[in-house]
Amino acid sequence: MNVYDPYPETVVVDGEEIRVNLAFDRVLKALDVQNMEDLTQADKLDLQCKLLLPEPPESITQKVKALTAIFDTLPKGDSGDRHLDFHQDAKLIRSAFLRIGIDLTQSHMHFFQFLELLGDLPTDCALMRVIEIRQKPVPKLTESNKEYVAELMKAKARYAIKMSDEERRARFAAKLKETSSILRG
Repeated sequence: MNVYDPYPETVVVDGEEIRVNLAFDRVLKALDVQNMEDLTQADKLDLQCKLLLPEPPESITQKVKALTAIFDTLPKGDSGDRHLDFHQDAKLIRSAFLRIGIDLTQSHMHFFQFLELLGDLPTDCALMRVIEIRQKPVPKLTESNKEYVAELMKAKARYAIKMSDEERRARFAAKLKETSSILRG
């Protein structure tokens, strides 16, 4: 994307451009729908389409194609450790945006703009301090740094991102795969 390019307002499905609503609040809700265990897959598709498409298609096939095109358009995060959780950090995110004059409860900014602003928040806001703690590596314990390491470990525990059982299993499986490839290797 170039600085002069507008944020995407359409996606192409089967050669046809369809309008999308990529307001940050709608995108985040649509992503949340994926983890709603009380909904069927069909209900999830319907809800996501209602959130992101001004004119949702009728057929399941077209819904899947449209949602796939939308999610392929969204920026991908790195596959490493997460340092931000939109639910757990919601108050800190809102507060950080308020500091720059944006009330997220009153805004429907484009998801891309939301991510750009999120990545450029002032370093002295609480959210950025929490992220810094999460990212900070724990140094090797020595006699001279044991108090620092203990304090850092307490802070990391206090601000750690809470993982779902599914995420914990996926991470365990990934680490197991990584370990087995090293052992074979």
